[in-house]
Amino acid sequence: METSTPVIQVLSRNNYEEQHLVTLPNALPLPELNPSSIRVQTSIISLTANNLTYGRIGHLLSIWDIHPLPPSIPTEYSDPTKFGRIAAWGYATVLESNVSEIGTGAQIFGLLPIGTLPLDMQIRMNPEVPTQFFEISKHRENVMSLYNQYTSYPPSKRTEELKKSQAYDALFQIFFTTSYLINRFSFPWDSEELIPPAANWTLEKGTIDSKTVILIFADSGKTALALAYLLKSSRPAGTQPRTILGIGSSKSRSFAKETGLYDKVLTYDSDSDNNLDAKLDLKADSKILLVEFGSRGEAGNRWEDKFREEGRNVEQLIVAGEVVAESPEKANERFKKRTERGASVFNASIVRGKAIEVLGEKRFFEELMREWKVFKEGGLVESLRLVWGEGMEGVGKGWERLCEGGVSADQGLVFSLD
Repeated sequence: METSTPVIQVLSRNNYEEQHLVTLPNALPLPELNPSSIRVQTSIISLTANNLTYGRIGHLLSIWDIHPLPPSIPTEYSDPTKFGRIAAWGYATVLESNVSEIGTGAQIFGLLPIGTLPLDMQIRMNPEVPTQFFEISKHRENVMSLYNQYTSYPPSKRTEELKKSQAYDALFQIFFTTSYLINRFSFPWDSEELIPPAANWTLEKGTIDSKTVILIFADSGKTALALAYLLKSSRPAGTQPRTILGIGSSKSRSFAKETGLYDKVLTYDSDSDNNLDAKLDLKADSKILLVEFGSRGEAGNRWEDKFREEGRNVEQLIVAGEVVAESPEKANERFKKRTERGASVFNASIVRGKAIEVLGEKRFFEELMREWKVFKEGGLVESLRLVWGEGMEGVGKGWERLCEGGVSADQGLVFSLD
């Protein structure tokens, strides 16, 4: 797998739309593998709007530190203040290993480099979950724990069925995990499991019952879809909301409706409707929960302000912001405005870490993966289809489509790199 000349994706750190597919003629032969390490090569990845977010706020999440520019990078791309590499969720194949628990040919799942250059990972096995390990290289010590944890699987023949299964994992599993954390720990049915996503979040704010109306903004995104599914399917009787509404762009209304996950779907500008309360079926004692996944024009804030002006009982949880190409300085300003507004902002890595403390690592992952398996085997989301690309040329074209807004809500971009 490492005989052909490697190619990697390199982005401008100031504008993620500026993409370069860089050939590395001096990368081979590879150096000797260090102790406690494995050498892997990316095999299947997905590209979503989440990857654009990595490019936009990578400086805030230490994303650029995960996979640094390699020593063999050509001079014109070698300045790490101007260029960098982001990562993508997916699978890699182990080419070489001196870790007894992981053999050659094993598959690993996690956050991987975008390219065909093999990656050397210094690792430590997880004593609580034998199939998992942590990447412990020094350059990743400031990276969130979520991004440094991986799962290994034994070697297996790459059938079409396995390839499709891995593609769905790459495309959806991390988003499902985020929604699982929100549904169970931010909106807990067991008060002992409350994990506030922000300092100003309380049990009262997160409690869901038959009086609760939930508005999910940017409802066609994968995390939003997973949350709608979990709110409907994975809560005890008496802790489900009365209504789940999807709010999004007019372009995605048909897809959002076809998923069957929302009781009703509306457009971002529906807040200008004089009959909005009737459309939302709001009662005098209704509690409104707004969950923001990146609406256009900060629609979630606008709707929240409208409800507060009306004296409504309303809370907003911000999970993600609008995906827009902007400089790091602009991104910083946007985050500053959230702080000034006193917004409750969800941090998946922090909540995940605390959830592991509450449940214990073994139980946490067993219960999470059981829920994921049910969702996955049930077909995930109706109308969502995989769109395959091949090799780094396919990745390059896929990235361009994402940046241009050319990927429709019913498409999931996945790529085979081996």
